[in-house]
Amino acid sequence: MSKKIAAGSDAILLDVTVGDGAFMKSVEDARLLAQTMVDLGKSVGRETVAVITNMSQPLGFAIGNRNEMTEAVHTLQGKAPKEFQEFIAELAQIMLQLAGLEKSIPEILEHFTNGLAYGKFVGMVKAQGGDPTAFDYLTAPLQVKYQVEIKADKSGFISEEKALGIGLLAMKLGAGRATKTDDIDFEAGVTLTKKVGDKVSAGEVIAHLYSNREITDELVAEFNDSLVISDQQVHQKEILEIIR
Repeated sequence: MSKKIAAGSDAILLDVTVGDGAFMKSVEDARLLAQTMVDLGKSVGRETVAVITNMSQPLGFAIGNRNEMTEAVHTLQGKAPKEFQEFIAELAQIMLQLAGLEKSIPEILEHFTNGLAYGKFVGMVKAQGGDPTAFDYLTAPLQVKYQVEIKADKSGFISEEKALGIGLLAMKLGAGRATKTDDIDFEAGVTLTKKVGDKVSAGEVIAHLYSNREITDELVAEFNDSLVISDQQVHQKEILEIIR
């Protein structure tokens, strides 16, 4: 909170994650953390809201470095999966309300598709001395030696995609550090094609693994261990609570 307050923003929107892949494992603990940070922000005159979001599965479809950057840019360009864009639009709506503006979810989604959202982001990059043409690189294929498609071993519905297990797998592929001296492979990671609640058929591709390290059968098994396909469809909410 000290960094956010020092930045000088009039309003702060916090994303407090909870679940398998988050620091906070229970909603109760996440709620306590969220309320503490909201109270801190308000105590120094900042309009502060915290959103408790579900990280029992990855919030987006990309887990890694470059592929997450690509997903972020695609979202601002209206090219991300519909459900993910709607989730981001909900967060944007809350931030706009903090600024005294009212926009409907369809209006916000339109700003993604008509170029206004990405154009604003490019303007922010330029204002800080950055070169937005660097994002052109994101349109090229990932530069990796190894790619593996993960296919569903049976038909049904995705009922679990454990964020912690998939995150640890991404680290082993090179996308993160096990120790502070490890190098990071910015091209490595995991890209999902299905999320919890989605219907799948046996043999259908449900994820891609990318790495410049050999992707062993053990690593593939780690992904499969993080996934559950069931006969019954389940639904997960991304936003669990809003703390004001």
